[in-house]
Amino acid sequence: METHGQASWPEEYGALCAFVQADGRIKATPSSLSVPADARPEFYRLVEGAQAALATQVLGERAAQVEKLARRCADVRRRLVEAAGLSAFNLAPTLEHLLADPLAALAKPAFSLVLDGLQNGRPAEDVEGQAALTLPPFCDSLARSAYEAWAYYGIVAALRPVRFWDVRSPDTVEVFAAETDEVQVGSQITSPERRMPEAVFQTADGRVFAMKSEAARELDYYGLRIVRRRDNSAGGNTAELMGHRVLLLYRLESVDDVGLICDRDHLLQLPSDLFCEVLAPRDLSTPAYVGTFVERINAVRSRRPVQVVTFDGEGDFPEGMLGDPTVAPVVRRVAGFDESVLENIAHELDEETEPPQETEER
Repeated sequence: METHGQASWPEEYGALCAFVQADGRIKATPSSLSVPADARPEFYRLVEGAQAALATQVLGERAAQVEKLARRCADVRRRLVEAAGLSAFNLAPTLEHLLADPLAALAKPAFSLVLDGLQNGRPAEDVEGQAALTLPPFCDSLARSAYEAWAYYGIVAALRPVRFWDVRSPDTVEVFAAETDEVQVGSQITSPERRMPEAVFQTADGRVFAMKSEAARELDYYGLRIVRRRDNSAGGNTAELMGHRVLLLYRLESVDDVGLICDRDHLLQLPSDLFCEVLAPRDLSTPAYVGTFVERINAVRSRRPVQVVTFDGEGDFPEGMLGDPTVAPVVRRVAGFDESVLENIAHELDEETEPPQETEER
């Protein structure tokens, strides 16, 4: 989305309204919008300009910060792709849009706001007021997902992967690794009962890991038997989902050892070798969020302390939680954009452990 020489929000919105009025053929009413074919290129160019100006006006410096974050995320992804010889390492489509064109991605909700304002004859300040309610939380959601991707795949990159395999299954029971040069984050064959990694990779020192970029809310189902017609899980396939994720890594003896990480029918679960989760300040201090987090990490039973990544030192867990013997061990890492912190998390996997065994859910 072009921003050079961009006019102000009222100017861009005024230009759009003036174009509609001058054309005379465009019908913009509260219930309908009709634009003649020959007028559409200029009409939608003006809508796009108004979108960008509205997002810039409402988000201010936050938009520039998210653009820098998107560049950092894209850089980590680029280095991972190059080191492992991949053609692509695909994130959720909305996050891909952010990396490709940050302002256009941030301004996406403004499209309907601009058209609603045009069709209902709303003044620029009223449209801006609506945008002030809509755009900041959307921006925060995109920023969180981009930061999670920067952290999680920065950890994967720190393990120095040199080769990836796709994880496939013909029937959700048999699982195998297949040659690939493309990774899709969050993907698996959809299965209400079973979960499997999205990829396997081998590191420069010969170690083999399976990875699962799981939607955090999906972990709530790992320890539950399926109740037919009452199951709202995504079936393990969250490739299209924008939302809070965690990173699960599993050490394998060889690529051929890849298998299921969860079987809800039999309440079996493979303990992770590393569990990493990015948390926001409110996640640390809001009782409901803390309770869900504790249930999640206790259910997964990571072989090493859970790695909690926060951008800064704001917020803290409830007093006594980290020392509570009923809570899985947690290490908090304040990372900012320091990639050495991600390197340190990756080094947690340097210590050898016994080969992972499938563990029955308690």
